[in-house]
Amino acid sequence: MRTRTTLLGCAAVASSAGLLLTSAPGASADTVWTLRHNATATTYIKAMNKSVTTTGTQTAQFDLTNRKLTAVLNLAPTSTDIKLAGLPLAKATIAIKNVGKATGTIDYQNKVSVTQRVNLHITSLDPLGLPVNLVGNDCKTSTPVTLNLTGKVTGLFDPFSLSGTFSIPKFAGCGLATPAVSALTSGDGNTVKVDYVVPK
Repeated sequence: MRTRTTLLGCAAVASSAGLLLTSAPGASADTVWTLRHNATATTYIKAMNKSVTTTGTQTAQFDLTNRKLTAVLNLAPTSTDIKLAGLPLAKATIAIKNVGKATGTIDYQNKVSVTQRVNLHITSLDPLGLPVNLVGNDCKTSTPVTLNLTGKVTGLFDPFSLSGTFSIPKFAGCGLATPAVSALTSGDGNTVKVDYVVPK
């Protein structure tokens, strides 16, 4: 009986969260939910014609009274091979560092729009077979990347996705490899998709 009662309680909370997303304004006090998500981000880098995937966690606050949200997404570094003329040339390790929190809105059709600024760091660029880092410790985009992501939610506890396109600026601080790094990665037409799931 206790298990059944607990399940009914959880169902009621989830149902209420879904109703709150579609409710009209007028509440006397702000309704704010703090949720944690597991996240999987897949980024297509056009200049490299390659997709890279990484995972992480997010803590988000949904202000359902004012239809706003803030979030902090932490993603693990990821590595990918860099090829020249189809041949593996080096392995690059890429880290994404937030510049402030993500901020956004939720409209009354439950469309989510989020803006996040990040710096892309290449923490190492190792020629295959050689224990040498060609870019040092300060290789990153010369200006932050702006990610404008959109998607739709159905309920606060349901999985959802945000996606968008973005430009990668030129890199700086990569030593003698700076021009090559910029040529290999910078430009328009890149895409990103982030899938969010509330852990069970």
